[in-house]
Amino acid sequence: MPLFNLNFGGVYPLLPWICVAVTLIFAFRRRGEHIPGPILARWTHLWLAYHSWQGQRYKAVHKAHQKYGPVVRITPNHISIASPSALTVVYGQGPNAPSKSPFYDAFVCNGKPSIFSTRDRQDHSAKRRVISHAFSTSALLHLIPFMDATIDIFTRRMDELCEKAEHFDALLWFNYLAFDILSDFVFGERIGMLERGSDVVEIERPDGSVINVNAIALVDEREHFAAIVGIHPVLQRISRLLPWLSGNKATSALEELARRQVLKRISSGENRSDILGRLIEARGYSKQSPDPEEMADLTAESVTLLIAGSDTTSNSISAILHLIVTHPQVHDKLLALLLDASGGQNKLDYHRAKDISYLQAVINEGLRLHSTTAIGLHRSAPPGGVACSGYYFPEGTELSVPAWTIGHDPELWGDAENFRPERWLEGKERRQYLMTFGKGPRACIGQNLAYIEMTSIIATMLLRYKLEVKTTHLETTEAFMHKPLHFFLKLSRR
Repeated sequence: MPLFNLNFGGVYPLLPWICVAVTLIFAFRRRGEHIPGPILARWTHLWLAYHSWQGQRYKAVHKAHQKYGPVVRITPNHISIASPSALTVVYGQGPNAPSKSPFYDAFVCNGKPSIFSTRDRQDHSAKRRVISHAFSTSALLHLIPFMDATIDIFTRRMDELCEKAEHFDALLWFNYLAFDILSDFVFGERIGMLERGSDVVEIERPDGSVINVNAIALVDEREHFAAIVGIHPVLQRISRLLPWLSGNKATSALEELARRQVLKRISSGENRSDILGRLIEARGYSKQSPDPEEMADLTAESVTLLIAGSDTTSNSISAILHLIVTHPQVHDKLLALLLDASGGQNKLDYHRAKDISYLQAVINEGLRLHSTTAIGLHRSAPPGGVACSGYYFPEGTELSVPAWTIGHDPELWGDAENFRPERWLEGKERRQYLMTFGKGPRACIGQNLAYIEMTSIIATMLLRYKLEVKTTHLETTEAFMHKPLHFFLKLSRR
């Protein structure tokens, strides 16, 4: 039986009391009192914590901007700036640029920051230099045959579902696919979700017993938990004293899953150029027996790569395919281009698919409209403060630019609520406002890999299958990532 039966409702009974405590402690530590915002947000973190708990933070912040304007207070010390010009300030480069805020401490694994959760600028630069080799163009091209092999397993399972001629939750299968691709890339071995048709994996408890857990549910719970407690350091400190909270249990289970995979990869003795192998080599770690400090580092990076790489891709593919199928003109135009490039075959390799500019436009438009990263990514004003959008923010002020609001800004996009891929063929200047993978020096290091996966998988799905959605509305929620709750599809072979 799975260890966890997780959902987004009612999982943190202590949260309201914790937020009240934070309110009492920090009620009078406001900055820039002239900045408008929801009344509750001016005095407490409860407003943002509540909407994060409900999985609707991006909507609440978006509505606040519609009501109060481009600069809005969303906690006593957190200012959301919905202005394109703020992107280069909040997410800029250089020693005097804002750095990641304490929000990211909630994502630290086992006390060891990863490339995602490291806040120190120099530490991050050192980590990025090492890991960037694993995500270089040449390294990723080397891994494409392994991805293609995993996609072949996926299509065999989809062919089986075609025979049933009924709707199924394709989001689950895209999660399985993304997990298997990433685990193969990182550890040199697929976790095997596609073969099993399940996300249940084994982990080892501290007492040595082995139990089954639902990996996807763990990812969702860990993200949701971190996105809530990350809102204030007090919440983080209190949560660490409560190891029985489901978010802490999920984090521990994911760490153990990654640790087991790292140990398995190292003990195999293989000399394959997967991401973990490149990471071990670049950092000069022992290939046979890393010490505890090295193991903690490898585990932290592995958890980040596995979660970020699988979750972003599977959610984005589901949302993009839903938009394609519910817009027949886009579907037919894209399919015709894919068939032309493939010579009428039902398969197209990445090297040819990537050159179809309309396919890349469809992907970018889907990323903009769905906004897999919908919240504003947190930053802290640097020593000496920073000026932005007509305001001065003193050192330590938390700042963010809301990705959903920027992606749906009619002043930037015109018909912002329409799915119109052609806008991406009209000029390249809009690319700077796409925030799915973050901005600046802390942008997601794996975004090129994500585009490779999305390009290959979307092309495969359209060429091989006729797709029918169960509903034209895609219901979504938000943990840290903005994601569909389900994606019901019915497939038939072309």
